Amino acid sequence: MRELHMFLLSPFCRKVRLTLGEKALQADLIEHAPWDRTPALLKLNPACEVPVLIESNGRRIIESNAICEYLEETYPDHALLPDAAGGRAEVRRLVGWFDVKF
Repeated sequence: MRELHMFLLSPFCRKVRLTLGEKALQADLIEHAPWDRTPALLKLNPACEVPVLIESNGRRIIESNAICEYLEETYPDHALLPDAAGGRAEVRRLVGWFDVKF
């Protein structure tokens, strides 16, 4: 089963949880407090930050944008990006805006 190492109140982790939900993908949620630099989190991500997605095959993806793009490319069912380049650019603009404002 895939794991999402996350912090419940993080908007970046929330974005990944929304992506997983929209794509109907399951993940075990493992919470880490961002102020608690544990050896376990440091082992997952040398930057000691969440989110970190670990696939059932052991593949580790770090950083919310990288995780969301990985999920979109790897699991094409329930596509979240439109086919047209202009539409994809607009989605990416909105995601960037959200990341800065929230």
